Amino acid sequence: MKAIVARQWCGPRDLTLEEVPAPEAAAGQVRIRVASAALNFPDVLIIAGKYQVKPPLPFTPGFEVAGTVDALGPGVTEFKPGQRVLAQLSLSGFAEFAVAPAADLQPIPDAMTYDEAAAFPLVYQTSYFGLVVRGSLKKGETVLVHSAAGGVGLAAVQIAKALGAGKIIGTVGSDHKRDVVRNSGADVVINYSTEDFVEIVKRETNGRGADIIYDPVGGDIGQRSTKCIAFEGRLLIIGFTSGAFSNFVSNHILVKNYSIVGVHWGLYKQQQPARVAEAWKALWNLYDTGHLKPCVGKRFPMQQVAEAMEALTSRAAVGKIVLAW
Repeated sequence: MKAIVARQWCGPRDLTLEEVPAPEAAAGQVRIRVASAALNFPDVLIIAGKYQVKPPLPFTPGFEVAGTVDALGPGVTEFKPGQRVLAQLSLSGFAEFAVAPAADLQPIPDAMTYDEAAAFPLVYQTSYFGLVVRGSLKKGETVLVHSAAGGVGLAAVQIAKALGAGKIIGTVGSDHKRDVVRNSGADVVINYSTEDFVEIVKRETNGRGADIIYDPVGGDIGQRSTKCIAFEGRLLIIGFTSGAFSNFVSNHILVKNYSIVGVHWGLYKQQQPARVAEAWKALWNLYDTGHLKPCVGKRFPMQQVAEAMEALTSRAAVGKIVLAW
């Protein structure tokens, strides 16, 4: 089979397309013929050796795929060959075939394309756990979503809207991204490169601030967010796409009475898998009722993985980037 391979810690241009043996489905596993694979920021980090997990070299990156069931390992009865599925992987998604535990697969609704399915798992699960499990979102609360036109940002906007947030404010880095964020449910969209989001959030909330701040960016964005957070607000740390960490001052947290909350969704798969299954039920219900719509901003042939990764790191794309065979 064909697969994208990293033979050393490298940048996107050093990845190679190679012929490698197809994986076999072991007990409890399913082999999937991959139609589409979603690109995520951790894919860029892992090939450079900068991710929290460093797999043995050589390896194939890729955490999310969608396609059809090709083969069943011993003991798997809940899926059948030819069935349309999506899967979350620990690695190796950028290939013609991938294997995953049956527990990490989900059937794809008839209305969902392979591209949309590949773009669905990580961002919607992360946003659901951030807003609902870690953020305890209540109806009527104000939610500020940073990088709202990105994959996790749009998912957060849609979920917040579906669950009854009172006002949703999104920040974007350029004006051409405003419409997609509004169309996903945001009431106010701020271009943080030309506007002061702190002052606008204060104005939009009559000085109270945002109850939940969803921050996948980090750095200065995270630090400045503490200037517009409400009493008993929750600042959700989703990631650091800026490449910088935020440094918070403990006395400020105390005086303003807010919480800094980490959101590491992957740990729930290890520590509390039953809660992940519950989240899937909630997310499919929201999808079936029309509240969630995955946004695929760009689609590249698998052979153009370098161009896709460069588009991701340039932050020019809207929604998710998908690679397809």
